[in-house]
Amino acid sequence: MTRNANIDNHPENAKRLLESYRVPEGKERSEVWEAIFEKLGNESLKQESKARVLQLTFTRVVVAASVLVATILASYIYFYRMGNVNVQLARGQHGVVYLPDSSKVTLNAESRLAYNQNRWFFDRDVSLTGEALFEVTKGQRFRVLTPGATTTVAGTVFNVFSRNGMVKVTCFDGKVKVVAANSKSQTLLTKGMEANTMGYTLQVKKAEAIEVASKPTWINEEFFFQNAPLNSVVEELERQFDVDIFLDTDSSRFYTGYFKRTNLAEALNLVCIPLDLKWSYSGEVIVITNE
Repeated sequence: MTRNANIDNHPENAKRLLESYRVPEGKERSEVWEAIFEKLGNESLKQESKARVLQLTFTRVVVAASVLVATILASYIYFYRMGNVNVQLARGQHGVVYLPDSSKVTLNAESRLAYNQNRWFFDRDVSLTGEALFEVTKGQRFRVLTPGATTTVAGTVFNVFSRNGMVKVTCFDGKVKVVAANSKSQTLLTKGMEANTMGYTLQVKKAEAIEVASKPTWINEEFFFQNAPLNSVVEELERQFDVDIFLDTDSSRFYTGYFKRTNLAEALNLVCIPLDLKWSYSGEVIVITNE
């Protein structure tokens, strides 16, 4: 294709501009046009090269961002979605759980413990429903999360009871910080002290009011009650012996005494006789009535 043909492809104003261009002396018009077209071609190549560099840079940025997002997502899945451990005991069962740092947790019947083993050495947090004795290995902060309160320690021995909205924390060794979930009121317990809360007010019993022991009595399968509502005592009987009990009497009465987790009939007698109650089977259900 000739240069004249290329000129014809330009708009009319460009064509007139080229035709009116004065050719320097000693130069043929065709030579001048050749130089102009070559320069235009070089400029086009430069622009194309810049576009390619920008496109390559953008592609690299997109790839790097994708890798970063994928890494963050994988880390999130690993630390927050994987590694969850749940231990749940049924009625009539007791069990022991050893955490990744060798801390020991003894679970009472019908209790649930949950933690994440992947995050353990970043935050030693466990969730508890039920009752457990914690013997914590010294180290960074250790927290027990319950609906009514958060219990924080570094290394100590303490018991946490969390049922029906009530949280009771008893310190057997070291120091224990208890923070009520809703009011955020807090207290520091030392050996022999106990705190009760339902998420708001913290009721604290001083050391002299509590028998100082090394461990709670339920560890030895003994259950003591001091002016406890009768229905809560019956719930503990059901929990420890895996039975169903129907209380056909005034459930607002209070009981002071104890029973052992060794013999069901003996335990029922220890609870019923002092209150002038009697028990019997009705099918698979135990019914407690007045004498």
